[in-house]
Amino acid sequence: MIVATGTTSAGQDCASACRVIVDQLVHDEFVAVLTQEVKGLTTGAPDDPTVFFGPLNSAAQLSRVQDHLRNLPSHAQVVTGGETLPVHGYFHQPTVVTGLRQEDRAVQEEIFGPVITVQPSSSDEEALRLANGVRYGLASSVWTRDHRRAMTMARKIDAGCVWINCHIPVAAEMPHGGFKHSGYGKDLSAYSLEDYTRIKHVMTYLGS
Repeated sequence: MIVATGTTSAGQDCASACRVIVDQLVHDEFVAVLTQEVKGLTTGAPDDPTVFFGPLNSAAQLSRVQDHLRNLPSHAQVVTGGETLPVHGYFHQPTVVTGLRQEDRAVQEEIFGPVITVQPSSSDEEALRLANGVRYGLASSVWTRDHRRAMTMARKIDAGCVWINCHIPVAAEMPHGGFKHSGYGKDLSAYSLEDYTRIKHVMTYLGS
């Protein structure tokens, strides 16, 4: 699910699962499994039913993704991918990056490409600090068998959407929208109507 929702549409979905924070006790095992899954993805022409995702939407966006990867700090590691494809079009390999620190550009900015970054955390509190320590807050997901833990994390994550043990299912009756630099207001649900209304307050005093 993380691989699929982190790379679908070449990572150009505003709710992509592009930044993963995982318990340091299982970090290496998680990265190994994630890398094998990502290596199995294919990219190519969007009308080819055998590929998982198509190209980036422009030469400028392809260049932006490559700029992020070329300028990674020395402590970061591209585990798999990281390159454009030597074919006509704006195709980029699915990519996994580890070793990033919270202040790094690839964490603080949205790459909007088929790039998944992985950061370890030593506790739920650190995971929350890392999750909330960016300017954006549109979508997130919590993965755990402990429902009480999931609900605590969901309450404390500063994002407009929190999914538990899933990512990106959208229902018409649920509001969809972000916090902080991820915009204001909601689409879907009754909350979306607020952007189309003009509320007027009229009060009169009739006297005694």
